[in-house]
Amino acid sequence: MDLNLIQAFVDIVEAGNLSEAGRRRGVTRSQVSRQLRELEHQAGAQLLRRTTRRLELTEAGRALYQHGLRILQEVASAQAEIDSLGTTLRGHVRVSVPTGLGDTFLAPLLLEFTGQHPGISLRVFFANRVVDLIAAEIDVALKVTSQPPLDHVARDICAIDWQLCASPGYLARHGPLQTPADLARCPFLCPPYPARRFMLTLNRGEQREEVELSPHLQSEHFPFLMRAVRDGHGVGLLPVYAGWDDVREGRLVPVLTDWKPEGLGSRLYIITTPNLHPSMATRTLIDFLRERIPALDVFSAPGGTALCTP
Repeated sequence: MDLNLIQAFVDIVEAGNLSEAGRRRGVTRSQVSRQLRELEHQAGAQLLRRTTRRLELTEAGRALYQHGLRILQEVASAQAEIDSLGTTLRGHVRVSVPTGLGDTFLAPLLLEFTGQHPGISLRVFFANRVVDLIAAEIDVALKVTSQPPLDHVARDICAIDWQLCASPGYLARHGPLQTPADLARCPFLCPPYPARRFMLTLNRGEQREEVELSPHLQSEHFPFLMRAVRDGHGVGLLPVYAGWDDVREGRLVPVLTDWKPEGLGSRLYIITTPNLHPSMATRTLIDFLRERIPALDVFSAPGGTALCTP
């Protein structure tokens, strides 16, 4: 099959209609339509169903689209490899980062990377729920999880510690927390959990405690969650990096510091698809992040031991 026709087909699928695909490719709608007909002739199968509102992939079209993405990625990797023999790396990388960690700490690193490699363009998505990298068209995803997907390549970057925090004003009104059981009497603020009530697990050396809690407020957007804790709405379960500055500057106070709570994810991973030949631009970004993220030293409580792995 003609590689140019495969590229046109991928553009049509991603654009959603022939007119938009033509606009993106700088050609007319009729030219795009002819390219699609020619590719269907070469493939010997209908690739798209044309409805009144949109184009829908047939089973053959879905298979060709998935393989076509990989083919085009391999061609781009080969071109990037050739380009890298010169003095400037070139390429395009689509990156997904979790919102809280991305906003505060990863965004400056990505901007630093673009400054070091002006020939590499980045498309950055801030999202917490990227599951299928191929469907989401993501090359590199950073994800906080305890169970990385088995059908992807997961590079372990560092441990993620969690802590319980409250505002000084909340503690002044309600008193200190002495034991894990005291959490049951506090409004509890945390990331979303599947169940309405859940068991929070806390560890202190060999000792393990579980407390059944009903969250008062849940959000996966950590700036909002931290604001609620700072404003005295209750006790919050936060990753250490999210409350780093607030704890250091006294706006948040860690509670039950002898106990280590288990959060929604225990480690940070760089996740990619199982590609034997990633582009030089992708490999360069991964190597950069693997080196620079652990050096941030914001993943364990101030004064504690950083739990990052090289």
